[in-house]
Amino acid sequence: MFNLFKKIKQTDPIVYLSTAFLLIWSVINIYSASYHEYSNLYIKQIVFVSIAFFIITFLPFLIEYRKFGYISFYLYLVSVILLILVKFFGVSILGAKRWINLGFFQLQPSEVAKFSMIIFSAYFISNTKLPLSFKDFLKIMGLSAIPFMLIYSQPDLGSAILVVLPVLIMVFLAKFNIKYIIGFVLTGIILSPFIWTHLKDYQKNRIIAFLNPESDPKGTAYHIIQSKIAIGSGMLTGKGYLQGSQSKYYFLPEQHTDFIYATIGEEWGFVVSFLILTVYFILSLRIFYIGMKTNELFGKFLCYGIASIIGFQAFINIAMNVGMAPVVGVPLPFLSYGGTALIMFSLMIMIVLNIEYINKKEGFRFHSQDALNY
Repeated sequence: MFNLFKKIKQTDPIVYLSTAFLLIWSVINIYSASYHEYSNLYIKQIVFVSIAFFIITFLPFLIEYRKFGYISFYLYLVSVILLILVKFFGVSILGAKRWINLGFFQLQPSEVAKFSMIIFSAYFISNTKLPLSFKDFLKIMGLSAIPFMLIYSQPDLGSAILVVLPVLIMVFLAKFNIKYIIGFVLTGIILSPFIWTHLKDYQKNRIIAFLNPESDPKGTAYHIIQSKIAIGSGMLTGKGYLQGSQSKYYFLPEQHTDFIYATIGEEWGFVVSFLILTVYFILSLRIFYIGMKTNELFGKFLCYGIASIIGFQAFINIAMNVGMAPVVGVPLPFLSYGGTALIMFSLMIMIVLNIEYINKKEGFRFHSQDALNY
């Protein structure tokens, strides 16, 4: 046990403790958000969190992150195959077909795709001459488009965006020509009317509800309004644990998944809500910093991609909860209920901890020429 604590200190205590804090809070708040509606949901979350703790505590010293690079293309293929299988064998919940029922567990392939796309993109960039050429940019975006379209068709626009967003961040940090990035963004703006016409009706309604919640308070804007009421009623210190009226009287929908942050805001108030927001900020920034000081390119871009997805997904979910973004069905990393997402994010943290462990162990001796020129 002493050796284990000694090894954890050799990774990065800030990343480990931040993740551990969020995992513990996950169990505490999912119990509050679900016990009155689901009798054993929190027990399942305890199992998932236990697996997550095993992953981030022991695996950083057993699995070297570079090995993920060697199998990155196979990980990408597996995630695409799983997304195709969803189309034929997926389980539909609330009109969305996003899960594969394995009997003991419901696998969500879109979460696997987020993980595999970061691994694959980091390996692709690290084995490409930098700065990234336009041809290589088209290759990586073309490969990203496949999982994007498969996830979008489930339909799950939020997860589809989060598959591509970390890739764009990594491309930007790979010193890709800024004029191409600007052109890519402008193209998206120009095509926005065309994109709008191809959105599902419920997606259009959610955007309209975000822009004008009062237009349909009992329909499309119901989620946003109830979430804002829950968070606002918590005020500074909250109503108290298990005392949330919006959640306990079924006003707040999806309170254990997409709107777990609203449940926290109602029961624990602004102080704890802001603390959680701060933890996400510190966690993302710390992972990004580890990437900056890592000399080996694969490890560097892995950290950039992982920091991006944790930071952006947390921001989108919290913004959605407080009415600053449309409802897109994006769970809060580590806190929302869901086994696949929790395990995938834990594997990302495991990789970051392993990168830092190897950095300290090898004393930054692995200096590839590309990394020195980066």
